[in-house]
Amino acid sequence: MVDGLRSIRGVVRALRVRRGGAARVVVAVVIAAGAALATLPIDGVASASGSWSSPTLVDSGQALASVSCPTAKFCVAVDGAGNAVVHKRNNTWEPPNLLDPGQALSSVSCPNTLACMAVDGAGSLLHYQYGTWLRVLSIDPGQALSSVSCATQNSCVSVDGSGNALTYDGNAWSLPFGMDIGHSLAAVSCPSVNFCAAVDTTGDALTYDGSVWSSPTVVDSGNTPSAVSCATATLCVAVDGSGNALTYDGTAWTSPTGIDPGIALDSVACVTAMLCVVVDHSGNALTYNGTSWSAPTSIDPGNAVDGLSCPTVNFCAAVDGVGNALTFPPPLSITTTSLPAGSVGHTYSAPLAASGGNPPYRWLARLPRGLKINRATGMISGTPRRSGTVTVTVTLVDQKIKVARKLPTQDRVTKTLSLAIS
Repeated sequence: MVDGLRSIRGVVRALRVRRGGAARVVVAVVIAAGAALATLPIDGVASASGSWSSPTLVDSGQALASVSCPTAKFCVAVDGAGNAVVHKRNNTWEPPNLLDPGQALSSVSCPNTLACMAVDGAGSLLHYQYGTWLRVLSIDPGQALSSVSCATQNSCVSVDGSGNALTYDGNAWSLPFGMDIGHSLAAVSCPSVNFCAAVDTTGDALTYDGSVWSSPTVVDSGNTPSAVSCATATLCVAVDGSGNALTYDGTAWTSPTGIDPGIALDSVACVTAMLCVVVDHSGNALTYNGTSWSAPTSIDPGNAVDGLSCPTVNFCAAVDGVGNALTFPPPLSITTTSLPAGSVGHTYSAPLAASGGNPPYRWLARLPRGLKINRATGMISGTPRRSGTVTVTVTLVDQKIKVARKLPTQDRVTKTLSLAIS
């Protein structure tokens, strides 16, 4: 067991897991620029590889506790001071929005871009609907809600520090149901309305079939589970404060496997049976390919990453304990800042450069007569026909990526550059 409880993310998440050190968050994992995560296998889409973006301060002075991204274009993170921070399509984070004064928000779950549920350490819930946060609602008075997971907008489950679970049917929350009396439930994950998995801080796991919870089963004896994520009812991964991971195949849990010895694992996100991502308390990330785990890769040295969300194999967001957020991959960007001058009647060649997004890229440009652009490489070439200074408009598009139950999506950025032809 890790030494000590966290401070008030402490209250928010203490009942989820005992662990020491600085608080970390996984809604937008804080990772150092240039740190490679891994090559990610993709269903029907070319694999993506690259690095996490640089940490971006989005919630100054606050510890982000949880993050949820239903798509690569929308994320919500919550902190220990009752704020929510929203990430929108333009790859920017909005200013923190104080929703729950005096309370620490411990977990958030967004099944789509129109609905989210967030819970706090005082048994209250906040509902985000169609762009508006509704009033604070007490659903578990006197108890610290540690985790919430919504399979759909009308089906959510939340668990607390006294072994209770509560369910939401689209109209109202049920009364607390004691399914693990005397134990502190750390996390719950519901990939569908007919299945959830939960873990407690004594090493027990439970499953839910949409109507009944199983009895607690010891799966991680002597350790303190901190998080669980299920891609399906036949693939779940749980992690603990001793650096262990264990998987569930729909029938039984494997024995704990040390994937990050001596380091507390804080959060896990399973996208498919072939891809799970884990972050730890020392700023590392690890990936699972359905068979084996990668070695830890340093992504945020000196910071603890607590929250992580990966809605697709092409996108993850994480948050840390000092108010930073980052994404994998970094936002799509045209990095070329200027074009070399050209001369009428002379051969011209100038490469364009880009970063982030999901390669391969596609380039488009409005160019003066005599010049063209290679759509695959971004190379501008040809022989200028007229002199003068012109404005070149360049557009960069990355590959289409799959978003669960939605049409493929892609990013597009545009930049104007000046080209002088003598």
